[in-house]
Amino acid sequence: MIEQAVILAAGRGTRLGPLTNERPKSMLPILGKPIVAHVLGDMAEAGVRRFVLVVGPDDGGMRAYFEQAAPPGLDIRFAVQERATGTVDALTLAAPHLDGPFLLSAVDNVTSAEHVRGVIARYAANPDVIVTLSLLPASPEQIRRSAGVVIEGDWITAIEEKPEHPPSPWAAIMLYAFSHDYLDYLAGVPVSQRGEREIVSGIQAALANGRRISYVTLQRRLHLTRERDLLAINLALLSENGAAQAHSDLPASVQLIAPVRIDPNVRVGDGARIGPHVYLEQGASIGASATVTNSLVLAGGAVQPGERCEETIVDRNVRVPVPLPDHQQMQ
Repeated sequence: MIEQAVILAAGRGTRLGPLTNERPKSMLPILGKPIVAHVLGDMAEAGVRRFVLVVGPDDGGMRAYFEQAAPPGLDIRFAVQERATGTVDALTLAAPHLDGPFLLSAVDNVTSAEHVRGVIARYAANPDVIVTLSLLPASPEQIRRSAGVVIEGDWITAIEEKPEHPPSPWAAIMLYAFSHDYLDYLAGVPVSQRGEREIVSGIQAALANGRRISYVTLQRRLHLTRERDLLAINLALLSENGAAQAHSDLPASVQLIAPVRIDPNVRVGDGARIGPHVYLEQGASIGASATVTNSLVLAGGAVQPGERCEETIVDRNVRVPVPLPDHQQMQ
C-alpha cells in the first residue's frame, strides 16, 4: 500500500496569463477549492496519508489554506523550491520526507480517486517494478508537450520527454507510483536541452539498468495549462454534479439555472439570472438584473447591474473572454 505522495506545486503558471498575477496556478479555484486540494483529495480518498507539497517562494496562501481546511488524519508537509530548475530538483527537496514507495503528481492534473487506486494497485501487483506510469491516449501534438512511451505487452520499454516524433499514441501523464529506490537515480540526472533536470531522465536510467516499468491507462484527465482550461474544468465538474448549489443568502427574485455553484460570501442583486454552468467564487459580486451563463466570477470580480456575462472569466482586475467550441457550449 502506498501511503505517501509528492505534489509538484512550485510553478507560477505564466501561461494562465493575468489569472496568476495574484495567486499561483496551484491556488486557482475549482468549485470551491483550489486545484491543489482536488489533487490531494483524490489521493487521500485512495488511502494516501502523508503529503509533501513542493511550492515556490510564494505559495499563494497554500499553507494557510491547509491549516484551516486539511482533511483530518493527514500529515501535510512543505518543501520550498527557490528556483524553477526542474522536476528532479523538486523531488530531491521532497526526498528527505519519504521512507517508502510514493506517488508523484503534478498539481495541474485532476484525474479521480478511482484512477489513483488503480495506479497503486498496479504498482503493488509487481514487486520488482520501479515505477508505474499513468498513460492517456493523445494526439501527436499533445505528446510533444508531455512524454511519449513504447509499450510491449504489460510493460513500458522506452520513454522520452517531449519527443519530436511520438513513438506511440500514448502520453505519460504525471501521476506516477515510484519505488523508494528510484530516488537513487536522481543525483545522476543531467540537465536536459530544455535547461532542466527531468523525472523522465531518471526513468530512462532505471530502464537502462534493467528495471521494469508498468502502466495504467486513463481515458480522461482535466489539465490546467491555459486560461480556457480553468473555465473548462469548472464547467466539466459542474456538469457531472448537475445541481444548483448556493452557499450564500440570495434574494428571492434571483433565478438559478442548474448546474450552478455559489460559494459563501457572494453578493447577488435582485432579479439576477445565474446559470446554467456558472461558478461564483467567494468574494464575487453580481449586480441586480444581471445575467451570467457559462462563466466563472472569481474573488473580487464583479458583474455590473443589468450586464450580460457569457463565456468569460471575471477576475478582480481583468476579464478573460473564453469562447467555447460549439461542441462544448452549454445552454
